Parts: sequence; C-alpha cells; structure tokens
Amino acid sequence: MSQPPPGPPPGPSPPSGPWGAPAPTPGWTPQPQTQPQPGWGGYPAGGYGAGGYPGSYPTRQKTSGLAVASLVTGLLFWCFVIPGIVAVVLGHLALEQIEDSAGAKTGRGLAIAGIVLGWVGIGILGIVAAGWVITLLGT
Repeated sequence: MSQPPPGPPPGPSPPSGPWGAPAPTPGWTPQPQTQPQPGWGGYPAGGYGAGGYPGSYPTRQKTSGLAVASLVTGLLFWCFVIPGIVAVVLGHLALEQIEDSAGAKTGRGLAIAGIVLGWVGIGILGIVAAGWVITLLGT
C-alpha cells in the first residue's frame, strides 16, 4: 500500500493585529472615541470616599466585643458565681460603650442577654446556697 502524496505546504497565516486579534479590514477606519455624556453611566457622583461624607458608602458597624464576652460568661453561670458577676459587669460596660459609639457599634441585645443570664445565674446559685445552709442548720 502506498501513502497518498502530501498536500501543498501550508500558506502564510493571515495578518494579525495587537495581542493576536485579527487585523482590521482594509479600508476600515475606527470611529473616534467620544467622552460620555454627564449623567450617563460611569461611577457614582460621590466617588469612593471614606464613610461619613456625602455621597460615600456607609461604614460597616462592628459588634461590641464586651457584649459578646458578656453573653459568653452569662452562659457559663452554672460553673460558679464568678462568671455571673463578670457577665453583669461586662454587659453594663458594653451598653455604655455602645451608647457612646453613636451607632458605630452594635450588640445591645447581646449585652442585655448577658446581663440577664448573669443575674439569673447569681440568683440560682444564691437559692442553692441558701438551701444548702438551711439543710445544714436543720440537721
């Protein structure tokens, strides 16, 4: 069996423009670029300035770390009386910090929950301690 004769050698590739794009067609001229009309597309009028300035994007609010710590220690009230006291103190400090931040910090609900859990823990442990003392005195 014989091989078929090879075909003609490949011809030159078509001319290409910059970055491998096809070359423009002869006789074609690009249209001049015009500036966009005011009010049509583009970036917002305010630009990308820092928060708090007119036309800028709002800043993100942060949750108070003291409020989170108050809630966590409030959840640990069953360990001893110390976490309950710490939860109440941190909760009140967090509420003060949140009020002083003028809206920059959030977490008021977390702080209140920590305060409530702290007082519940202190109350439960107080009742348990009173019951223990009454039991000791009764025998």
